[in-house]
Amino acid sequence: LVHRNGYSYRSTSLFSTETAGEEVPFDSLIDMDVVIYTNKGDNSGTKFLGALQEDGSLAPLSAWTTEPAFGDSLEFLVDEEDRFTLDSSKVKVQYLLQQSEMSYGSRQCHRGVGNPHGEESELLYYVEQ
Repeated sequence: LVHRNGYSYRSTSLFSTETAGEEVPFDSLIDMDVVIYTNKGDNSGTKFLGALQEDGSLAPLSAWTTEPAFGDSLEFLVDEEDRFTLDSSKVKVQYLLQQSEMSYGSRQCHRGVGNPHGEESELLYYVEQ
């Protein structure tokens, strides 16, 4: 069980059905948390990955590549060119990934004239398959 901000809930892996139906309280999430969420009202069962950003918003994650990066991890990032914020009232956060299921990295961004030496970087999320 994970205990955070006065809440207790089970954190589990992407493929576990052990906690189906439980919801992770949105206000218990902190910066850089990676979660599995569904859209409320969508009964298809489609699950998505998202990450809490430093401004407190939840952003969807996009696969950077389908090739494993480190062992069995896939590389995800927030698409800065097509970024949108998920409305917390319209998504159900089902799982909070544990640190053992993921890790972080960064890569240089080539953002043209405003970043000629690649000083700016993007946060990468490595999630176990």
